[in-house]
Amino acid sequence: MRKEPSFRNPKHLKPYKLKTTIFPEEFCLVVDTREQQSPLFLSKPPKGLMVMRDTLHNGDYGIKGFDNFCIEKKYSGDLFPYCSSEMVAKTIPKMQRFKEIIDKGGWVGLVIEDTMSNIYKYQEYTNIHPESVRGALVSFAIRYGVHVHFAGNRVNTARWILDHAVKWYNVQKEL
Repeated sequence: MRKEPSFRNPKHLKPYKLKTTIFPEEFCLVVDTREQQSPLFLSKPPKGLMVMRDTLHNGDYGIKGFDNFCIEKKYSGDLFPYCSSEMVAKTIPKMQRFKEIIDKGGWVGLVIEDTMSNIYKYQEYTNIHPESVRGALVSFAIRYGVHVHFAGNRVNTARWILDHAVKWYNVQKEL
């Protein structure tokens, strides 16, 4: 007879607290000067994180010394025009630049500071259809190779940005 697992262990009853990110000594995250609502600056940057502001040609976040890594951040208010009215004039040219980065061995992410269920529904202040947003995001991933992630909130957005930036930096330093 198979014994059912016991979930009475206290560690199963409370959320796991993820470890803090360890930043390499020379790692410096670059935040675009136009990025006003950075989730990394809710109170103060995490301990050990070196941050500089600069104008980035690609994305909202990069790594000093690495032009082949960037992360674009969107919250719902700027995601909808990004996937509709701005597509031809701004978004597609940006995606083409992202694809060039990826084709040369780089990495590009698009982190959305909201949940998938909130994004894929009719919105109060826009007429964009949820299927249009979905189609655009799938296209960004498949056609252009951009890693799309729904972070859900600002804390998870900051963690996703830092986890991916630090991992990219460490992998590139190994090469």
